[in-house]
Amino acid sequence: MPYTSNPNSLMLNPVGPGTSIYHAIASNPPPHPSSWHQEMPERWFLPDQRRLIRVPRPLMYKTSNQTRPPVTFSTKGWPGVRVRDILNGTIRVDEPYDTPFSRFGWRSTKISLEWPGYARWRHGDLQCFEFYTGPEQKPITRQELAKTVCGVLHSFAESKQLIAPEYERWSLKHERVCISDIFLLSIHHYTDQWVPEFYVFESVVA
Repeated sequence: MPYTSNPNSLMLNPVGPGTSIYHAIASNPPPHPSSWHQEMPERWFLPDQRRLIRVPRPLMYKTSNQTRPPVTFSTKGWPGVRVRDILNGTIRVDEPYDTPFSRFGWRSTKISLEWPGYARWRHGDLQCFEFYTGPEQKPITRQELAKTVCGVLHSFAESKQLIAPEYERWSLKHERVCISDIFLLSIHHYTDQWVPEFYVFESVVA
């Protein structure tokens, strides 16, 4: 990301918050990449031009294999929400009170993180979480859904599972990928579960 120096030797980000360039970019957000009807991009960027890289997923989870339309998350029109901010309650997703599952009439559904490098278990798999969506109780809102997905990720990161050596760059440890480095763009349905699309700062896993 480019920086320029001023006479007082302070480093300024020419496209950071508060600048005219940032305002111009943030005021014209791109369409959500899940609407492109192709695979999610390997890289994404924020309004301040910081670059994100997509967290790898198994090849079976392709756009052509989706069985329901995706549920997307954005804030102020910009696709993607920071996991840390969702957990802390410091941001609100766009259309926060929308109930994306109400049209299905489901009682519950399941999230599967599919974070790379970690073993999966038939029983007690911490990457999977089943939760209520209605109709016997109040349908889950988009804001609540984002917090649920991010909460599953946070709980899994805190479990300190061992990662395969060849995937160390994706390790959910403080010295590698932290919760504050991760962004949630959407969740996608495959047969009987929803798989999130996570992105992390490119500099963290470079």
